[in-house]
Amino acid sequence: MATFADVKKKAKLPEKSVPLCLAGDLQAEFEELERQLQIERTRPDKPGATMAAGGRSPAETELAQRIEALRERMQADTTVFRLRALPKKKWSDMVAKHKPRPEDKENGLDYNGDTLPVALVAACCVDPQMSVPEVEELVDEVLSQGQWDELYSGAFFLNRRKVDVPFSASASAILSSIGAN
Repeated sequence: MATFADVKKKAKLPEKSVPLCLAGDLQAEFEELERQLQIERTRPDKPGATMAAGGRSPAETELAQRIEALRERMQADTTVFRLRALPKKKWSDMVAKHKPRPEDKENGLDYNGDTLPVALVAACCVDPQMSVPEVEELVDEVLSQGQWDELYSGAFFLNRRKVDVPFSASASAILSSIGAN
């Protein structure tokens, strides 16, 4: 039979990774290249008598290579924010410290919708570690609303949802195909 000491020794707070591509300016370039590739792929009169392997025109191949190079640049400019949940008491203390304003209560929140998110991300982000002023600068000057929503939601739900043993359909399919399951 397990003792409390055994349980405590095993317990680790949940963690989550939130990858954010910080080279958002490259998104438009990527989309334009994708658009050009789609046009090239659907042209009935592909120029050039010579087609590459697989029936691809040289223009399709060149566009695909540019897209892949751009995707790799965007991947290299992706920062992974590592978040760790707070223990329950720290979570409840944080919520109590950031009391809701009337407009927050109208929106169904039991906390201040402006101050808690910043404080929570600062408290939960273990890599890179950031202070509240640094998170405020990140929110105000660096991230888009969508990127901020992703980061804050990661921290919020990390603290508010249970942890289940995950299942990966992709990994299971790969292992089944090689007979490792």
